[in-house]
Amino acid sequence: MPHPRSVKLAGVLALVLAAGCGNASAEVKLLVRDGTVRAVGSECSGTGAYAALHRSAKFTVRGAEGKQVAEGVLPAGKAVAALEEDLKVPRVPTFCELTFAVSLPVADTYDLVVEGEPIRLQRKDNQLVGMVP
Repeated sequence: MPHPRSVKLAGVLALVLAAGCGNASAEVKLLVRDGTVRAVGSECSGTGAYAALHRSAKFTVRGAEGKQVAEGVLPAGKAVAALEEDLKVPRVPTFCELTFAVSLPVADTYDLVVEGEPIRLQRKDNQLVGMVP
């Protein structure tokens, strides 16, 4: 008969291994480099060729093998300055940054798909980062 401590250790190890195989919440930061003139900090969405990247747009995330691993709806973006220089005007060239959480299996890269071409997401400093173009 196995020692009770061995049984407990085996149970804990099984839980740790199972948790490592599951999904984890990840913060996604998508930077839409559209250069639109806006007030920094204002709500935004992609413009022009990136108009599909807007609040309430449906997205899917594909894993390394191309299989869908998550889906959801994009939030509104927040305008961030495209230039480091202070232009001393209320509206400046900006990029639209969309930040949201999604539950994904652990990996280093994924593809975010919103109405068409996939956008590569790569792990950087505990976030998944993607940029267009």
